[in-house]
Amino acid sequence: MRQVFVILTIWFVTIFFNGLAFSENILENTPEDINVGLDDLDLDFKIEEIEKKPYSINVDIETKETLRIFNRDALLFKQKYLDNKKEDTAWQTDLDLTIEGQYQKDSIKLYGRFNGLFYYNDDEKWESEKKAEEAYISFQPSFLWAFDAGKKVHKWGKGYAFSPSAFFARPKDLDNPDATLEGYYSLSADYIKSMKGFIKTIAITPVLMPVNRDINQELGPEDELIWGGKFYFFTFDTDIDFMFLISDNLNNRFGIDFSKNLSPSFEIHGDAALIDGYQQYIIDELGNISGSEYTAFNFLLGLRYLSTLETTYILEYYRNGQGYSNLEYENYLTFIERGYNQYLNTSSKTAILKSKTYAAYYNQQAAMRDYLYLKISQKDPFGILYFVPAITFIYNLNDQSASITPQITYSPLTNLTLDLKTRLLFGAGKTEYGEKINMAKIVLSLKYYF
Repeated sequence: MRQVFVILTIWFVTIFFNGLAFSENILENTPEDINVGLDDLDLDFKIEEIEKKPYSINVDIETKETLRIFNRDALLFKQKYLDNKKEDTAWQTDLDLTIEGQYQKDSIKLYGRFNGLFYYNDDEKWESEKKAEEAYISFQPSFLWAFDAGKKVHKWGKGYAFSPSAFFARPKDLDNPDATLEGYYSLSADYIKSMKGFIKTIAITPVLMPVNRDINQELGPEDELIWGGKFYFFTFDTDIDFMFLISDNLNNRFGIDFSKNLSPSFEIHGDAALIDGYQQYIIDELGNISGSEYTAFNFLLGLRYLSTLETTYILEYYRNGQGYSNLEYENYLTFIERGYNQYLNTSSKTAILKSKTYAAYYNQQAAMRDYLYLKISQKDPFGILYFVPAITFIYNLNDQSASITPQITYSPLTNLTLDLKTRLLFGAGKTEYGEKINMAKIVLSLKYYF
């Protein structure tokens, strides 16, 4: 498969340079030739009204090659693999197909986005996944009202990399915050009204989300109906949202966000959420487990700035009230270290397997409390059109570990994008990024869409 990927890349480069060498045909007709016979032309014909098609279909085809360079000394690597993996690197090949379609007739709209993924890596044979990321029907009886039913992504919150108040959505991937997300099945409505006075616009969005063994089962083990809503106001040139979520099995949540343009090129935003009765599980260096229940407070403050040189800066500070302190996370890593040493000395996997039961809490992205996120991207540097280099920094303020991701994106042809991204992790021992499984990850992708 790697050979196929290389061939596709060579094909892409060949087309690109051939395109640079291509020249336009010169018109052979002179002005005199053009004017001849104009009086003889019959210009009296009827132009049929151009009607907008009621449907649209978009297709994305992406091939991706990923190289992971392991940090074999990392404790999370030892936790996952013990002594079962001898290689220092791993390759993965992905073939990704996304079909997005929409059909609208009068006040009814049908929308769907479907994804099929085929992948191969060093651990498995060819595998496949398929899912409907979104599939819903929308009914808009007037300009004021709209009703949606089905699987939909509710994009709440103003954060770019983090979204504390996105109560009805899955978490973003910090490696690719712009990636589309899979939605949840829900019933929702939108009421929007423009007004005079200091409040220019209001919008109300109620949401009902059922949970059972057939739909939204990821949200809980029991049948229930999660409900919530969002209230939007546009006032003093500021977007403001208030949102909430009420549930029997999930923690009740309340949030607020805002966004304001201080100038055409400078925007500030914030996002905050309270999670009532959050239960945090803590494991010490000996494997003893304790728990605490409290109201978690998550918030984000960020800005987006576009310079006169068309350089875009996105800076965000994120406070994760559900995260672990430096000592709590270090104790977890120490317990993994003890369990691994026990395995080497006695072949007992008891402790190391016990640590894995808490991986869902400790091994997630942004597992600690304080983070800085910075992305810098430059449009068309050196006069190279459709070329965007960027670099992303994620810094853990608690243990001073970090990830740095340089990236280049290039679209030399219509509907074709080449992307190269390298993520490098830095940190001392027993820090979040210093103990990740990978020390580096390189991703090369070729995407064609029509």
